[in-house]
Amino acid sequence: MNPTPSQKTRNTPGIYHSLAKTQSDWQVSDSSRMLGRLRMSRSFILSLLMFLGFVVGGCLSEIGDSCGGSRDCSPTGERQCDLAQPGGYCTILGCDPDTCPDGTICVEWRFIPSRTAETWCMKPCSDDGRCRVAYLCALPSHITQDGMRTPDGVENEVPEDERVARVIDLDETKASGKICAALDDVPVADAGVEPDTGVQ
Repeated sequence: MNPTPSQKTRNTPGIYHSLAKTQSDWQVSDSSRMLGRLRMSRSFILSLLMFLGFVVGGCLSEIGDSCGGSRDCSPTGERQCDLAQPGGYCTILGCDPDTCPDGTICVEWRFIPSRTAETWCMKPCSDDGRCRVAYLCALPSHITQDGMRTPDGVENEVPEDERVARVIDLDETKASGKICAALDDVPVADAGVEPDTGVQ
């Protein structure tokens, strides 16, 4: 006696169970593959962003570096090259107090009268050896209007109404700091210092 279709269905549950299980496995496998691709895509994007950040960061010149154009200072245009300075000077024009990068100093130039004032990020220094050739390390209060540096010491400070530069940072360390600027030293006789003749 041949089994009826209903009997076949009842007698062969394993076949349908296997088919359902296989279909479920395919769905899980597809999901796993999609998740794997997403993880790979996410990892690739993160790696790419890190690489681009490294490249762009590596292309940024420091404040005070030499340059032949603004692209030498920053490919994104956030830093400018002051070609009026010897060998060019990477800087940021129009800085506000305590906004210059990497500990650099925001200096206001030609602030008397105020309509002529400009602010620039400048490289800090402790002595001339920290500056490039043709640049000297000076306190802004010792820079004369004709681009000279007076000797250290309160007695040699330029009178306030004759100063050409001043630090506008609020940070006390920066406010009392020196900067690398293209200057010449005031001749010893003009500075009111007796020349050392070596005669005892």
